[in-house]
Amino acid sequence: MNTKQLRQKILDLAIRGKLVPQDPADEPASVLLERITEEKARLVREGKIKADKKAKAFAASSDTSHYGELPQGWAWATLSLLATFSGGKTPSTANTSYWGGDINWVTSKDMKQKYIGGTQVKLSELGAKQTQIFPPNTLLMVVRSGILRHTLPLAILTESATVNQDLKTISFFEGELCQFVYMFFSALNNYILDKYHKDGTTVDSINFEDLKEIEVPIPPLAEQHRIVAAIESAFAVIDEIEQSKGDLAATVSAAKSKILSLAVSGKLVLQDESDEPASVLLDRICAERANLIKAGKIKPGKREKEVSKTRDNSHYAELPELWEVCRLGECWGLLSGRDLAPSEYSDNPIGIPYITGASNFVKGNLVINRWTSVPKVTAVHGDLLITCKGTVGEMLICNQPECHIARQIMAIRNTYDLDIDFLRYTLSFHILKITEAARGIIPGISRDDLLDLALPLPPLAEQSRIVAAIETAFVQLDSITAELM
Repeated sequence: MNTKQLRQKILDLAIRGKLVPQDPADEPASVLLERITEEKARLVREGKIKADKKAKAFAASSDTSHYGELPQGWAWATLSLLATFSGGKTPSTANTSYWGGDINWVTSKDMKQKYIGGTQVKLSELGAKQTQIFPPNTLLMVVRSGILRHTLPLAILTESATVNQDLKTISFFEGELCQFVYMFFSALNNYILDKYHKDGTTVDSINFEDLKEIEVPIPPLAEQHRIVAAIESAFAVIDEIEQSKGDLAATVSAAKSKILSLAVSGKLVLQDESDEPASVLLDRICAERANLIKAGKIKPGKREKEVSKTRDNSHYAELPELWEVCRLGECWGLLSGRDLAPSEYSDNPIGIPYITGASNFVKGNLVINRWTSVPKVTAVHGDLLITCKGTVGEMLICNQPECHIARQIMAIRNTYDLDIDFLRYTLSFHILKITEAARGIIPGISRDDLLDLALPLPPLAEQSRIVAAIETAFVQLDSITAELM
């Protein structure tokens, strides 16, 4: 059971009365509900709130799927009996007099934790008059947002505030109910999303009118206090566990980065003086490249020049004696992808795979969901695929005989039989530089960003030893990470 499942189990036990023992001396919840009913009737008579014609009083729930039989002293009530409901709005952003004051204004973007106080954006008194100010201990619920496909954000106000139109406020007649009802909604997060979720043309929403009539199991107030205290104590321990996991995961990530740093600087494995120097390898690549250009099998680059034999110390200081520095474009080929028209591909497995972007890269494997019979730019088995637009820097080695790549992908071809895994790990080390080169509204890297990238080149035999050392270390580190899940 992971920590998320453990939190859910604790909440499930809490709302079914199985987290803490009952105390027969506690005032029954039915007495509390009677007081609330009388208070609500008084406020209606005095015209301070409107009568809710749809609201039920006490609920006699037949829904036992979540709770079974309630413990002694508990009672059912609809949410509409327990609270009043309201919402907010966004004062005109064009009217500067509405903004820049000291009145807290909460939006759906602020709903990231249980307790919410002030926010960076605040309303003036004039702006607050356009909406309503709610006191502390008000429960907030996001009812209009794209995030409702995944979770139901909730929070409790710790300071007076107003809210925008994406939120509903739940103001309890008995303020002490707020904490327990927050736990109740947290426990039933997925259930509520399934039952009350509405797909919208532009944004998803919650059918709050129906949600107001949801049946809530109410413990005695004294037991509510014990339940909330037990949950918060348990969650504090879980927070520490998650922090420890996060610290260990960060340590594993840092260890991998250190291993790659040692690898590309020639400090991960011992050098072997009998290895063929990288300079000889570069001479051979240079001659073969010239022959391929002469034969018309590859095209010369825009800035074709001799392979550099000078170490670039601005990138790599003190490389081992047998190493060299080269540009990626001097030692590897590079293919830029091209998008196909919708009529040129389908989800029928006819032709060859069509790889469109990072969504096809899952845990080092290609996920194939489109095919084409009219490929224009094909990567082949053994090419190193790298995402170059949108999500930049995802990499894997092509395991298909052929596949068409879209413009979000580039394929690095191992034209001169170097170690493609060494290149992959070297690029992984440089991924920050690569992503920093990304530009535009949709981040992207150009051909030149890759072709001009300065890379260390060890002797070919040492490349293989480095890859083996990296993979041995990464297997051990990955096993540690797996134990965190």
